[in-house]
Amino acid sequence: MIEELDMHILDLVQNAIAADANRISVEIRCIDDQLILRVSDDGKGMTPEVRAAVERGFFSTKSPQAVGLGIPLLKETAEQCDGSFSLETAPGQGTTVTATFRRSHIDLPPFGNLAATILDLLVMCEGRDLEVSYHCDGRDLELSTRELAGLLGGVRISHPAVIKFLQDYLTERIGGNVR
Repeated sequence: MIEELDMHILDLVQNAIAADANRISVEIRCIDDQLILRVSDDGKGMTPEVRAAVERGFFSTKSPQAVGLGIPLLKETAEQCDGSFSLETAPGQGTTVTATFRRSHIDLPPFGNLAATILDLLVMCEGRDLEVSYHCDGRDLELSTRELAGLLGGVRISHPAVIKFLQDYLTERIGGNVR
């Protein structure tokens, strides 16, 4: 089991980048006692055979050093926490991974430092269209690299002053270590 949910999000976005995605969407939503985590992309997608291998584990299309356990571990965590897991994909159609969790389950890992992870994603996806949507416990965030690029007028997201601003903004909007 991965100890913090933000590492699953990071892994899924890295998978999307490796699949040549230009548009990536990260949705985190809490509805009553349910946590929904969804990452969608417009990358190259997977054949049914590749999808089955990815879900089994120890398979990766990335580098030879990749272990290929991110998706199986996310699926296991979701199911252990009275949730569900789905992976929808087709060649040329992108991929959507959805995991749900019962928030009150004793084995639900914490998010970790979600604000820092979202900042990492924004920097990693500079030049791509990343949309992040977070709605939990009265805290709301809608943010996209496309909108940020427009607001920044040519200044890069990775500029130190922008990073400092985003750190403060994200921590204020969603907190640091959230559950």
